[in-house]
Formats: sequence, structure tokens, C-alpha cells
Amino acid sequence: MANIRELDKRRKSVRNIRKITRTMELIATARFKKAMDRASAANDYTERITQIVRDLAAAGLEVSHPLLAQRAQVENATVMMLTSNRGLCGGYNGAVIRAALQLRKDLTADGRQLQFEVSGKRGISALKFRGVNIDEM
Repeated sequence: MANIRELDKRRKSVRNIRKITRTMELIATARFKKAMDRASAANDYTERITQIVRDLAAAGLEVSHPLLAQRAQVENATVMMLTSNRGLCGGYNGAVIRAALQLRKDLTADGRQLQFEVSGKRGISALKFRGVNIDEM
């Protein structure tokens, strides 16, 4: 049978764990509230930008810039890949890497030269692992 000291020690450790867990929960709640406040503050800005883009699209203006011109044949392509330096961002890194690899597969199948500009440790390590030549940003 367990000693009384051991039981007291165990109760104290459970209490301490409970306190730590509660503190972590309070911190997470505060951070979430702060993020929600920032998102709601940016909502007006986002709506206004969206309205401006809609108005520009509805105006039917023609833009003639050499970089926006349709090319008859594309021989070279550059893919800019932006990933995070850490994890903790859901499936974002994986989705970006999969999309970049699929784009690489599609473009190289057409005989195009492809160059990758990569920002973020996750993207750099994923492409290096697969043997893709990249330019790090």
C-alpha cells in the first residue's frame, strides 16, 4: 500500500499540474482574443480593398505592360515558393510544396526550363531533399 507521504506528494504534483494547465489555458485564450481583435480590425480594410478591386475590374481598363503580355511560347519559368521557417502552420507548408512540385512536373513535361526561388526553411529543405536546384531568398 502507498505511503501517506507518497500520496501527499502525488496530490501536490497533481495540483501543480492543474495550476500549470490552467495558466496555459488563460494564456492561449488571451492570445486568441488578441488575434481575433486584429482580424476584426483588418476586416474594414479588407472589404475596402476588395471593393476597389471590383470597381477596377468592372471598369474594363486595358493594361499594356510588357510583363503582363501573353507570350507565344514560354521557354523559361520561375516559381517563387514562400514557406515558413517553422512548423505550426497547419497544412500550409505541405500544400505549397505539393503545388510547387506539381507545377514543376507540368512545366518540365512541356520542355520548359524551370527555376525555383524559395523563401523559408521548410521549402528549402523539402526541395533539396528531392534534388531540385533552387535559389534561396
